[in-house]
Amino acid sequence: MRIERIESVALGENCYVVVPDEATNALVVDPGVGTSEPVKAFLESAGLSAGAVLLTHGHFDHVWECAQFDTTVYVPGPDMYRMEDPLSHSIGFGNFGTWNKPAHLQEVPSQVFQPIDGLNMLMLPAPGHTEGSALFLMEISAGETFETNAALPSIRTGLGPLQMSQPVAFVGDVIFAGSVGRTDLPGGDETQMRHSLRTLANALDPDTWMLPGHGPATNWRNEQATNPYVKRAKELG
Repeated sequence: MRIERIESVALGENCYVVVPDEATNALVVDPGVGTSEPVKAFLESAGLSAGAVLLTHGHFDHVWECAQFDTTVYVPGPDMYRMEDPLSHSIGFGNFGTWNKPAHLQEVPSQVFQPIDGLNMLMLPAPGHTEGSALFLMEISAGETFETNAALPSIRTGLGPLQMSQPVAFVGDVIFAGSVGRTDLPGGDETQMRHSLRTLANALDPDTWMLPGHGPATNWRNEQATNPYVKRAKELG
């Protein structure tokens, strides 16, 4: 499986393209400002089509170009209202043109679902950054290996593409390497964020690799040991 990272021109947001082995369709995760053209170029070069779009939450920098893909756009239910006009729920982030609402919006199912052939995913709700913020775990077969160009923590810089057989999750703006998503924006809630982090501490395999909405990839075991927000959430109980 291949996971291609493409960085947005707005706020350094990470868009990902997920390509299962022997697939003809790919999953596009969080296509932010300026990502649709490089995503389409990557798909064309690989002989692929966009089979679906998945949004980790409804902030404009993660959803802005999802309508550029004529396919189903999966959205966590509590953030569906944001798809009417994402910029109206943001503060002071500038003007990025006219919002185009996707034609094929669909709420993410609560159980394991298959956004494209060959890829099973499970949503773990994690409100706090927004009402609908969530993690998306990819269902992994025994021995399956992933390759990605996702940015790595500084200690891994220069080691080339990350080869991994551990669980992988797209974590949006819930967790970053050494930090967490803001809770002071409309729809954010610090108490909910702490609760989400405590829940994830019990629900996730510590070896899960996390592909965040901004910044480098990280590992859940490392975040539990070093991330001050995660450590504080666990201490408060």
